[in-house]
Amino acid sequence: MPITHVIDRFRQRMWTRADGVVTLADIMAHLDAEARDRGLDLPELIDARDASTNLTPHDVRLLVHRVRDMVRAQPFGPTAVVTTDDVAFGMARMFSILIEPARVVFEVFRDVARADAWLAQASGPLNGTSPLRPDPPKE
Repeated sequence: MPITHVIDRFRQRMWTRADGVVTLADIMAHLDAEARDRGLDLPELIDARDASTNLTPHDVRLLVHRVRDMVRAQPFGPTAVVTTDDVAFGMARMFSILIEPARVVFEVFRDVARADAWLAQASGPLNGTSPLRPDPPKE
């Protein structure tokens, strides 16, 4: 699966990594895994620097509907996505705009340091570094 995650209950953070071509089905499966692991309410840093996507605007709208339905049962923690792929950045940005009315806090970044700083501000201070990527953000 191109999306994997680790939940750090001590730091109250989810670290997610995406690799390869990420599809709508992959994202839906990741949401199911987060719900199953009881991590939807945790702040999440998604490192998608090694990923691209084939999502379409229609797929993004389907994803927005799915997340809106999920939020009714379980609040979502703030989410920061890091991507260097222009299409993935655009689709994630579209999602962030469309999901705003559901009070889901979701931002897209080009580098990990900025995403981590934003997520720390949005969710409280962090101790430590991501177990998915050993290179900590430089400040």
